[in-house]
Amino acid sequence: MAEIPGFWDVGPHEPLDVEAAWKNFVCSIGGSSLDKELEFPRSFENADFYFPESCIVAELKEIKTDFANAVLFNQKHNALLSRLFRNNPEWRPSLLGGDGSYPEWFLQEYIRLFRPHLQRILKKANSQIRETKKHFEVYTNTGVLLLVNDDFISIGPGLIRAMVSDILLHNYSSIDCCVYLTVNRYVELPGSNVPRLLWAPAYSDRAPDYLANLINALGAKWFRYLETLIGTFSQSDVDSSDGSWLMQTRAIVIPSPAEC
Repeated sequence: MAEIPGFWDVGPHEPLDVEAAWKNFVCSIGGSSLDKELEFPRSFENADFYFPESCIVAELKEIKTDFANAVLFNQKHNALLSRLFRNNPEWRPSLLGGDGSYPEWFLQEYIRLFRPHLQRILKKANSQIRETKKHFEVYTNTGVLLLVNDDFISIGPGLIRAMVSDILLHNYSSIDCCVYLTVNRYVELPGSNVPRLLWAPAYSDRAPDYLANLINALGAKWFRYLETLIGTFSQSDVDSSDGSWLMQTRAIVIPSPAEC
């Protein structure tokens, strides 16, 4: 990324208001922003968007914090490190002269610390989608979660999406597709110095075959709309259903001017 003029100075674009951008986008392609469409008072917590032609009910959720900064998380993380030292008193992190490698059990337990935070997001989205489908009498398996992650960067996009997919495999049956995407946070791929934005859908076994085509088309339209706001950018392949490539990505963290 150092070869891209100005990249490390201000980032690829000024941060967008994600919710406002998505509301405008959905309305521009014939969908409904339900905060505007549904009258008050409401007897249920609604999802954000409805696409009548495709019967897609979609909820937009933004991850606005890095869970690793939470006090409770740090307490559990410290407990894990204490267990690691008890099991191997000679172990040291790379900053203290160690080789920087962690045992497999530690990595699994570390990733599991993030699971409750993601579960809360998914549980709320599932309820909103379920109640909105009831309201519009939608009986197809076309509930979609648009999960925007611009701030949770302690673990890579691939692991986050894998964790979300695993949670949805056993819970929250109103979410038939989860699209993991970024708007203000760019990612990098090994061997490339081009920052990219993500659109990475994953589907439940309940999802009808045609839903993938609808979601791919929605992603293509979203990227075209986004380019009207921020200019041309590099993007992930919206037609890719195989998320294995996502494991190779990592979030790009813009350094402060003193670090450049």
